[in-house]
Amino acid sequence: MIINGTNLRAISAGFLSIFAAQLLATSGDYSKVATEVNANTKTVNYAWLGSFPRMREWIGDRVLKDLTAYTYQITGKKFEATVEVDADDIRYDNLGIVKPQIQTMAFEAKGHYDELVFGLLETNGNCYDGKAFFAVDHDVGGVSFSNLGNKKLTRESLLEYRAEMRGITTDTGKPLRIKPTLLVIPPELEQTAIDILNKDTLANGESNTTKGLMDYIVADWLTDADAWYIMDCSRPLKPIILQKNKEIQFVAMDKEDDENVFMRDTFRYGVDSRCNVGYGLWQLAYKSTGTV
Repeated sequence: MIINGTNLRAISAGFLSIFAAQLLATSGDYSKVATEVNANTKTVNYAWLGSFPRMREWIGDRVLKDLTAYTYQITGKKFEATVEVDADDIRYDNLGIVKPQIQTMAFEAKGHYDELVFGLLETNGNCYDGKAFFAVDHDVGGVSFSNLGNKKLTRESLLEYRAEMRGITTDTGKPLRIKPTLLVIPPELEQTAIDILNKDTLANGESNTTKGLMDYIVADWLTDADAWYIMDCSRPLKPIILQKNKEIQFVAMDKEDDENVFMRDTFRYGVDSRCNVGYGLWQLAYKSTGTV
């Protein structure tokens, strides 16, 4: 193939199409536990997380929720990945070795969202109320609630912590109506999750009353082999927030007058995005360290 502007533009357009198709075809588990927020500023304040607006009979003026007690911000970060292609691979039509690299960039870009989202669970930083996301003493209207335990994953502990989640109330004492829908586990606990949620009978032959109680996902990014998580992912706002300041974008440096082409006879293709993750409502997630 002759290296000229026309052919290079066609190749770049082809790579862009390959990238876009792979990006569309690739899904991640992050979407099950994270609400995606498209941000048009670098930093977004999520003070509204402390509000639980409930319908009430409208008598007199509206009742306004004061959010001044809360400050919780997420600031976008830059991420990138780049490959360099020898011009000879294009001259001699050896594009078969380049296509998988372009597809892998798209695949890994989506996987990066998983890494950020599930890594945040183990980081356990502060959330909107100033406490660690998983803590034993979250204050709601003067009442202390816990979303952190220490029991190993069993049928009994799963039911116990589900019940704790469902007992959390609003600051006015009304039920929050938590409905745990998802168990999140590391690979080491997959067989345990299968036994609890998928098997028809227990080891003693009794009917398994927790079969189908909730879904589960195995999160490869979790590094603690004992810890497990219960989440209510049925609401518009999920336990984690994925803030997208800029969508994943494919970029190319393959023009004849680009420095890398002129100096090294190479073409560069990359992907970049701006995003970050933060905590949604601690009430929607429960962690057990699995140490007892």
